[in-house]
Amino acid sequence: MPASPSRQAADAWLAAVEERSAYLSELLRGPRVRQLSPADRRLAQEIAFGVLRRRAELDYRIRVAARRPVEKIAPAALRALRIGFYQLLFLTRVPEVAAVHESVELAKPAGAKTAGFVNAVLRNHLRQQPRPTLAALLAREDDPLARRAIETSHPGWLLARWEARWGEEELRRICAFDNEPPMAALRLAPGLDAAAAAEALAAEGIATAPAALLTGALRVTHGDAAHSALLAAGQIAIQDEASQLIPLLLEPAGGPRLLDCCAAPGGKTAILRAAAPGARLIAMERHLHRARALRRRLGADVPVLVGDATQALPLAGGFGGILLDAPCTGTGTLQRHPEIRWRLRPEDPARLGRYQAAMLDHALAALAPGGALLYAVCSLEREEGEQVIAAALARHRGIRRQPLGPVLEKLIAAGRLPPEAAALATPEGDFRILPGQFRTEGFFAARLERSAAPG
Repeated sequence: MPASPSRQAADAWLAAVEERSAYLSELLRGPRVRQLSPADRRLAQEIAFGVLRRRAELDYRIRVAARRPVEKIAPAALRALRIGFYQLLFLTRVPEVAAVHESVELAKPAGAKTAGFVNAVLRNHLRQQPRPTLAALLAREDDPLARRAIETSHPGWLLARWEARWGEEELRRICAFDNEPPMAALRLAPGLDAAAAAEALAAEGIATAPAALLTGALRVTHGDAAHSALLAAGQIAIQDEASQLIPLLLEPAGGPRLLDCCAAPGGKTAILRAAAPGARLIAMERHLHRARALRRRLGADVPVLVGDATQALPLAGGFGGILLDAPCTGTGTLQRHPEIRWRLRPEDPARLGRYQAAMLDHALAALAPGGALLYAVCSLEREEGEQVIAAALARHRGIRRQPLGPVLEKLIAAGRLPPEAAALATPEGDFRILPGQFRTEGFFAARLERSAAPG
């Protein structure tokens, strides 16, 4: 009897993540999801996300039970073992016999020997009585950083960077948040009242609560808004609260022409359009397929151009407001995108920082006198945030930093943010929110202004 549809889907998604560097969140919008029952879809998502979030601990447990390094285990067998161990360790409602049987069935297409190996490793783990806790197993590890990497399921090099910058307590808080299932935040279309949206969602069995950061947003506490009628009608969108806040920091009403340099998937572009309805907004996206999707999402009133922001922009200058939400390592989004933590390498922040610097140079060249540019990344790394801004200020005459503290204060005074959000302004005048603050993803943003006088 083959493995259940939920385990088959989780295995297929994890294979795509490993072999094609796919993103799980994008796979969950694919055709396979629609073939699953609601219950199977929930279980498949729980297993796939859980395996990615807890991979270091799972691999350590597998290494102990298999008595060999996981690097020596064939990919199909390792996926089946990760799926089995995740169920045994974290899904208490799944019977042990079912977890073992399903993983063995997943391994059978790779051959009887592979299936037998998976069966033996899982049963070796179950034979241990009493089963050792992770803390007891880690007592054998001499390297404190290696122990912490397994405990938190984060790469050791990333933990060392974060602890040096924020200290052990903040590090543990970030890692704990990263390993929790995310709570979806909802952006409401202009004119849609939060209470009315909550009532309409409740009628579909989707429970919500007021958002923690943005007063006009909602949080989903129960149910799946991805399949709601309001989302299908374009009345709501699923978007992290910190991500929703970023375009508002530009104060886009200040210029008649606005540019969103790296616009896909379009959530921030939509917020810019709503915040400055009288402005001429242009969106730019590097990848053709994403640009096409962006055109469908935004409609005809926002021109979408295909262009690479690391090159000279294919546009005449004179923009009063520019949003540059630059591609980055994404270390502020490891809760929602857990696969990122296993792909990154220590050299990646500096490597991407060079690309971001080129994007910022070209975007600043298109900024009109008196105009403002908001640079943002969903990264926690200095090489992609503070260092990019400091280097740009040193290179460009006539560009100065505009402190974002006053912008946050305006949003607080307008009732858009809680008073505690004032603490998100850094001593340098930038914006920094860490993962878990206000239950959001992590972001860095800085606002730059070109002098009104030439030179």
